[in-house]
Amino acid sequence: MAGNTQGVTGGAARPSDETNDQSDLFDRLTGLMAPRSVAVIGASANAQGWSGGAIPILRRLGYSGKIFPVNPKYEELNGMRCYPSVSAIPEPVDAALMFVPQRALPGILEECGRKGVRGAVILASGFSETGEEGKQLEDTLREIANRNKIAICGPNCLGLANLDSGFMGLTAATFPEDMSAGHTALISQSGQLLMVMLSRAHDQGVHMRYLVSTGNELNVEAADYARWALEDPEIKSVCMALEGLRSPDRFLDLAKRAQEVEKPLVVLKLGRSQRAARTALAHTGKMAGAFRTYEAVFRQNNVISVDDPLELADVAALFEKCPAPREERVSVVTFSGGWSGVMADQSEALGLPMADFTEETVEKLKPLLDFTPPVNPLDLSGNVNNHPERWGASIEAVLADENTDIVVVFIHQVREAWRGRLIGPVLELAKTADKPIVIVYDGGKIVEAGWDFLAADKSLPIYRGSQQMLKALRRFVEYHRRKAGTQGGNDGNLPDIEGAAKQTVERVLSESGRSLSEYAAKEALKSYGLPMVGETLVRTEADALAAARQIGFPIVMKGLADGMEHKTEAGLVHLNLADADAVRAAFADLSAKIDGCKLGDAPAACLVQKMVKGGVEAILGMQNDPDFGPMILLGVGGIMTELMNDVALRRAPLSRADVAKMIDETRLSLLLKGYRGAEPADRAALEEAVLRLSAFAVAHADSIESIDINPLLVLPEGEGCIAVDALIIQPESQE
Repeated sequence: MAGNTQGVTGGAARPSDETNDQSDLFDRLTGLMAPRSVAVIGASANAQGWSGGAIPILRRLGYSGKIFPVNPKYEELNGMRCYPSVSAIPEPVDAALMFVPQRALPGILEECGRKGVRGAVILASGFSETGEEGKQLEDTLREIANRNKIAICGPNCLGLANLDSGFMGLTAATFPEDMSAGHTALISQSGQLLMVMLSRAHDQGVHMRYLVSTGNELNVEAADYARWALEDPEIKSVCMALEGLRSPDRFLDLAKRAQEVEKPLVVLKLGRSQRAARTALAHTGKMAGAFRTYEAVFRQNNVISVDDPLELADVAALFEKCPAPREERVSVVTFSGGWSGVMADQSEALGLPMADFTEETVEKLKPLLDFTPPVNPLDLSGNVNNHPERWGASIEAVLADENTDIVVVFIHQVREAWRGRLIGPVLELAKTADKPIVIVYDGGKIVEAGWDFLAADKSLPIYRGSQQMLKALRRFVEYHRRKAGTQGGNDGNLPDIEGAAKQTVERVLSESGRSLSEYAAKEALKSYGLPMVGETLVRTEADALAAARQIGFPIVMKGLADGMEHKTEAGLVHLNLADADAVRAAFADLSAKIDGCKLGDAPAACLVQKMVKGGVEAILGMQNDPDFGPMILLGVGGIMTELMNDVALRRAPLSRADVAKMIDETRLSLLLKGYRGAEPADRAALEEAVLRLSAFAVAHADSIESIDINPLLVLPEGEGCIAVDALIIQPESQE
């Protein structure tokens, strides 16, 4: 911990497969996050201020690197020589803590560059967050820092800390009393949120190893700090509070690296309601909102997404203190019938399966229980008082149960005299347990001493409530489930796309306006092998009758006109036309509704299609997200698709495993199996269609904003699937 020289010179180890740019940034971040020497620029004698408190805090935490106070007003500070400038320091300087006004920063940063400083913490505010003048100053600092290869934390931040080495460049009103290092990194774009999360995590017995308030992220982003922290072998998880991503590609690289080193990223994404679904012409755009997109990217890259700042510590506690579970079955040991019922109900609601004890376990438990049954949740009731030795024996029996993967011990409202007899056996069993053991210690302030004892022990995750614990436990098991699901390598060949497909799409797009007609959209999609219904474009009644006879009754007739993308709402769809009279009537109705309208450069037209009956209605689409690019959407389709809002989302390109998971996340999975006596539908054909749309979306990401295929009818098994309607929207700039 603090005072360990190896912590100053070591920390994270550079990965061997980095590019030159990544390696350069890693080295600069090492100078910033694990400096061997630090200049405190603007240090003062005011012990009540940040500039005066920095050096005493470094000493209190046992920082073993060299400290150089810098301020021309002093010759000595804190018993050390004080230098008039950074350049006057006679030894190398790795990092600088800057307690100076913003206007002085450009000159001081230039001086740091000449000195060879690798990292600097700029605490001052008044930059891009304040307006154009501040932005210009920030741009100036960025140019100086990049030219001199200085990694900057901030500006407009609270700083950072390496609690393993004792390096404290973090400014805050209060800190937990015990700042010993743990195994978790906490990185936040909000400084105040960082400090609240730090304090609450410590209350729970979760200690941080690295702390970063990123501020305006001048030239180092949250993902860069997280990537650096992942390389420390002592780190077990990285927690992040993000308002947004300046460089989404960096985050995706981070997520990939986290999977490679098998360490979880736990992320709280802020601003969920600020940017809801953008105004869009397609159903896909309305349903693929910004936060849903983030959630999809997180899920696809096995990033754990949490809903609340305090949940970061709840989840981190499990990864820091528990082994990976074999499976997901939970067993509960308590001494309350009421809490047994609560735990059973909440576990079921959150999708956590309760274990069924083996016969062997049941036989072990019978002599330990006087009047409660040997079932899960296990209620020891009065045995805790009358036969205290049975408490530990019961937990031991449950822990050994072959059907149990996770053990939850619920302790509540106990006398102070009982505290040792309840906590002691659990801590003793935890020393050799190869399964996660979790404690819920609830009962208010009257049992606070027991909570404090467990938090100080730091060996087990503890929670004040069952709902809080179970929610974190669900995140824990979902991470391990997804991790197991990604192992196994290549999941099969992807579809072959004809060489001329891209040229066909480019031609269709160039000949169309922003919103492609259904006919043009289908031509483009068909070139990538997506199955389309047979159809003919017509503008006269005679052509409509001829097309209907050629296709074969019954048929569907639709009106196509610019600005009428959703034809059902506009009354432009006639279904199940069985004879010539029905075709004439439908054509007359549609002609009246689209009279005077245009379809591109030509008059509006009608589309005659084969009437396809049966099948499961799906929606398949793409939304081009400004951060993550093409996002593929799949779910329950038809005219009720927005009302149902039962869809899954993934970032393209997709693998076959991605597509299978998307189907299973929605009700499509049940519908495709044959719901309420229906024939099983052709799931394999649907998967193939999704993969073909993924290839289409990636190939044309720069020229398409969104795609709707709704409905895509999935026919009975072996008969394929077929798109009966489609919409493609180009970006506005291409009009």
